[in-house]
Amino acid sequence: MNKEVIYIDSEDDITDVISKVKSAKEKIVALVPPKGIGVLSSPVNLRLLQRTSDQSEKKVVLISNDSTLRTMAASAKIPIAKTLQSKPEIPEIDALEVDGDDIIDGEKLPISAFTKKPKEDDSLLDNIDIDDNKAFSKKDPKNAKKKGAKNKIPDFNKFRKKLFIIGGAAIILIGFLVWAIWFAPAATIIINAKTSTVNVKDVINLTTDSKLAKPEEGTLLAKTESTQKDAEVSFDATGTKDVGEKAKGTLTLSQNTESDGIAVAAGTGFSSGDCTFITQKSVVIPGVKFTGGKPQGTGEVDVAVVASDVGEQCNLSARTYLSPISAVSANGTAMSGGSKKTIKVVTNEDLESAKQKLASNSNDNVKAELTSKFGSGYKVIGESFAANAADPVVSPAVGEEASSGKATVKANTTYTLTAIENTQLSKFLESAIKDKMEDKDNQKVYKNGLDEVSLTGYAAGNGAMSIGISTNGKVGPNIDEQKIKDQSKKKEYGEVQSQIESIEGVNSVDVKFSFFWVTKVPDNDNKITIEFTVDN
Repeated sequence: MNKEVIYIDSEDDITDVISKVKSAKEKIVALVPPKGIGVLSSPVNLRLLQRTSDQSEKKVVLISNDSTLRTMAASAKIPIAKTLQSKPEIPEIDALEVDGDDIIDGEKLPISAFTKKPKEDDSLLDNIDIDDNKAFSKKDPKNAKKKGAKNKIPDFNKFRKKLFIIGGAAIILIGFLVWAIWFAPAATIIINAKTSTVNVKDVINLTTDSKLAKPEEGTLLAKTESTQKDAEVSFDATGTKDVGEKAKGTLTLSQNTESDGIAVAAGTGFSSGDCTFITQKSVVIPGVKFTGGKPQGTGEVDVAVVASDVGEQCNLSARTYLSPISAVSANGTAMSGGSKKTIKVVTNEDLESAKQKLASNSNDNVKAELTSKFGSGYKVIGESFAANAADPVVSPAVGEEASSGKATVKANTTYTLTAIENTQLSKFLESAIKDKMEDKDNQKVYKNGLDEVSLTGYAAGNGAMSIGISTNGKVGPNIDEQKIKDQSKKKEYGEVQSQIESIEGVNSVDVKFSFFWVTKVPDNDNKITIEFTVDN
């Protein structure tokens, strides 16, 4: 059965509690009294509560482990449980020992109808389940037996487990304290020095032979990386050309003078309008003999001719052609077979443009690939990047027809990129800056300018390479690091700061300790780090 739990406040009086019981929606009402049981400390209030329970047809259950309340609940016949999950029961009342004369025989007394326990109360009490899932049965005081208290036996396994946990925690704590006191303390002293700027601008030589490298003298060791790539570029053919068949036919060449034969060389052109027909072989036109004023024989010869240009425009009908030779006339048969179409062809200009595109098409990707080969320890000379392509192969060839209007050019290209190792640059810059120091004994290089160096004007030829270099370095006071360490040992932040800032040329000082509990510089050179910074 479902229950409704009501928590009694310490300020509630019995009328408040009765009102809450009456307004409860469930048949079983669990009352949880405050500490000290409050309003339920009165037997009269408990009897009023029991009467309310009967009148409202609800079963009231008290939730408490208070011994006094249990005794009063037994008198009022109200079930009680130690917790909301415990089985409720009507506590038994301890029997009192009395003398025989004081015993009243109840069998001789009349039994009032009102003292008889209702059956429905017994059945309802039997069905009370405080946590909704556990059945309980009312204890019959007549059959109840007193249970003697049992002595609890200590659990040595739990004791041993707790001992191990405490011991392990103690060992960890001791280890942490040892580490925190003797090993963890460390300090970094950051000194900001007053510096001046030194400009470096020069041209340096590069060599790939380590034996010839002398960075302090301006000859630095360089490294070149290379890779080969097969590249292909597609391009549009922009040239045009007329192709087709030339018109063909026969010319009859003749003369009408009394003379020797006239020779006509191969390649002689006879024209009509815009068309010129070329003789395909050499011929001789025989001379004509006259007898009695009449010609004897014919002075003519036939020769095959072909038009000089392709196209159907020279498909001419039979006609007379203009002769380039005096005394020779030409008559032609019908000319036929001429045809023409315009096609796209590759020009020299197309090829040169494609070569340039081929060289630059994948430069960025290849350059990034070569740069990655050097790693972070090198300064790459961007201007040294070169792409040397082998003789390109173009298809179709120059002057040939590009059937789709497209052509391709392929070539195997070797890419190269040169870089200088940072250690080489640092040695050169350190040397160049020191050469410009005014007081070399009391000054030192704080920043050699490697991080902002500029490399321009790369030149290569005849096995030699050079590059222009420019940057700004920083020089300042020569501070003895070991002396700083010795003076700072076992001192706190303020002492170290004021002591070092008193040195000429020091701008400011900061001390960073390894952990928040470390407040003094350790007495160990290996635990002290000196860092120098300069103003930008």
